[in-house]
This record gives sequence, structure tokens and C-alpha cells, in this order.
Amino acid sequence: MADQPDAQDLSAALDRLLADAEIWRPRILMSAVQLDIFSAIEAGPALAADIAARLGTAPEATARLLSALHEMGYLELTGTGYRNAPSASAFLVGGSPHYIGSWFKLHDSDWPAWGGLTQSIRDGHGPAMGSLFHDATRLRTLLLAAHERALLFHLAPTVATVDLRDARSLLDLGGGAGSYSLGFCEANPELVCTIFDLPDAIGIAREIVSPYPMRDRIRLACGDFTRDDLGGPYDAVFLSNVLHGESPSAALALLRRIRAALGPGGQVIIRDSFLDEDGTNSRGGAVFGMTLMIETLEGRTHRLIEVRDMLGEAGFGSIEQPNGQFLIGRAG
Repeated sequence: MADQPDAQDLSAALDRLLADAEIWRPRILMSAVQLDIFSAIEAGPALAADIAARLGTAPEATARLLSALHEMGYLELTGTGYRNAPSASAFLVGGSPHYIGSWFKLHDSDWPAWGGLTQSIRDGHGPAMGSLFHDATRLRTLLLAAHERALLFHLAPTVATVDLRDARSLLDLGGGAGSYSLGFCEANPELVCTIFDLPDAIGIAREIVSPYPMRDRIRLACGDFTRDDLGGPYDAVFLSNVLHGESPSAALALLRRIRAALGPGGQVIIRDSFLDEDGTNSRGGAVFGMTLMIETLEGRTHRLIEVRDMLGEAGFGSIEQPNGQFLIGRAG
């Protein structure tokens, strides 16, 4: 018989179990962001009734929500009313350079689909709402959320990891809002980037890129990368969180198309969540795989060894792994 955990271990396990099962706090926070409560409060402390009037919401329900946000630590209560806690001011007020509210709006848009997860597991079919890549409103929320997260967490380490000193042309395939093209062009003054994505995504990229001086070295190309001409030849192709949206067969086909679009010695740079042999990773890759089942038609987190094999089959003779989130294949 297996060793029995002691009472302290059981208590910690129970705390974790109940925390994982709790939906109240994330739902409260998502609604607060959707209502833009934190932006309404940022100008200065206000009473619950005044905040409700600003938002056009029901006073009693708004008061309850504000109390909950206070209890959760996102609001502070002063003698003149509620004010934002520092974390709310930094991350949840529209216009803040560190704003990340689109991430909560993305989860909010997926809330109905997650309610059908049990049935999806039973019958093997995804949610009726289908892929967010084919819904313009949800796609916009996704791309803005990805852009905000890139600016806060991912852009600087990605630019530091990817060596483009010898590259003059880069295809940012499925480049979304253009976050990485902006970073690559800023770090490499001779580089020209082409963002290739669906028309709705390119419209968002145009909005994001236009204020920056690097915009003259960023080209925008509309298309479906599974069937349309990718152009080229390019010195490099960058894939950030693209491969996980494809089935294994579609991912291999895409890598073959990328190989054909590269010039001699060109490289494909894949940034993604890769699973270890046991089907997990330390960054929550298996949990992310459940998200892909909800948000895409055929997406999944691929095992690292599977992507390495795909690169070999697609004609990349040299494969490097700078760190756990990157694979780089070089054309022979």
C-alpha cells in the first residue's frame, strides 16, 4: 500500500484543489475589466454610487462588485471612496503602458465555450463557437492580448535570443499585431520584415505598427499561409505561437512551405510551447493544450521531439534549441 501523506500535506493539497476549482475570483475580475471599472476610478477616489453612475450600471450590484474587488486587493477603500490599488493602476487602466486587460477580455470571450468542456471530452467535438481565428471580434481580442503580453514579458527576451545580424529579410508568418516585427526591426536596422496573416489580423497590425518609426521597414501581406504564396526568398521566417494552432500533418505541410520560401542558409525560428516526452512541461503546456481544444479547430501543443522530426522531414538539416521555447531550423 502506498505511503499515506501526513495531515499537513493533505491540508496543502486540499487548499490547492479548492483554489483550482474556484471560478468566482477570475469571473469577478473579468467582469470588472469588461466594465472598465479601473479606468473609471483612476481619476480619483469615488463612492460606489458615483462609480455606478459613471459606468451606467446598477448601483447595488456595482457596490457588491467593488466590495469584492476591495477584498481581492485590487481596490483600496479611503474616507472619500474607492481608489485603485497600485497593481490595478499599472495593469488594468486603459491607456497604461503596462495595460493587460485584453487578456481578461479574451478569457471572458471564451467563457461560454469552457462551459461545454465536459461535453467536448465526452463526444470529442469542439465547442459550437468554433475557432476564434474565424471570428473577427474574438480575433481582435486575442491579438491585442498577445501584443500586450509580448510587450510586458516576451519581446525583449525573444529579440535577445534570435540572432538576425546577417538577415536582411524576415517573414513574420501569422505575425498578428506585429509585436515581434517591431522588436526585430528596432534591434536590426538593416532588416525588413513582412507580416503575413489573415486580412482581419493585418488590419490590426496596421493600427499597431503605424505610430512607430520602424513602420517603413515593415510590410503587410494578407493571405492564408496554408495555401497562398508566401513570397520570398527570405533570410528568416519567424513563427511565434503559430504551430500549435495546426494539426501535426498541417504543421508539417506548413514547415515544408516555409522551407521553400527560404533562401540558401535561411532559418526558421519557432517560438512555442513544446511538450516533454511525458506530455507536459513546466510552463503548463498540457493545460494550454486544453485551451487550444476550446479555441481552435485542430490546434494542440506538440511534443518537442515531434517538431524536431517535422523540421527534419521538411528539409532543415541543422536544428538548434536556444532554450525551452525556441527551435531554430536552418536550410541546407
